[in-house]
Amino acid sequence: MNHRKHSLYEQVYLSIKDAIIKGRLSPNERLREMKLAEMFNTSRTPIREALRKLERERLVTFESSIGAKVTDLNKETIKSMYECRSVLEGLAARKAALHIQQNDYYQLEEYIILGRQYFQAGHLERVVEKNTLFHQTIVKLSKNPSLIQMMDQVRTEIVRYRFITSSVGFRSTGFDEHEAILQSINNRDADKAEELMKNHIQDDLENILSGFNQYQVEL
Repeated sequence: MNHRKHSLYEQVYLSIKDAIIKGRLSPNERLREMKLAEMFNTSRTPIREALRKLERERLVTFESSIGAKVTDLNKETIKSMYECRSVLEGLAARKAALHIQQNDYYQLEEYIILGRQYFQAGHLERVVEKNTLFHQTIVKLSKNPSLIQMMDQVRTEIVRYRFITSSVGFRSTGFDEHEAILQSINNRDADKAEELMKNHIQDDLENILSGFNQYQVEL
């Protein structure tokens, strides 16, 4: 694949992925290769390659009768994903308490402050962004390559659910929980940091499921 073709493929892949994550392409919406090829002024080959990559990320599903479609939202998938996330991010918080440095603390504190400000201003997309960065940074601070890799595999799905359900509510108490998690990590209280992170993610799950139910009603 030459540079131009690779750049086009990446542009198509990233554009479709962003539209799915942010809900511009709806769950179960058909993804017609010809229509997408016309939209991006390209052949169907980079479209097909992009859709196959998105299938591996579980954002696109192929069905023999209709072809590609946006993967449906599913409560059981959310529950299983958050069970894994609770364990992994709880461990990440525990490990982060061993590795955090002063600059890490300031960066995490900034994400909390900005997230709260964006929430108060009603900029939910920015809230999701800062929330995601807070959690990503703690995962990276674990210094555990296997844990980081496993979280990378589910992060896209987590952000998708977060974007879609944020339209029907976002937990304002989450910022205080972030602050408590950060203080425990900074105090190097690994047990407390792990416990608070697990509780935080469980509360997130309950909120997302509630938002998911409302989202289905609105559909």
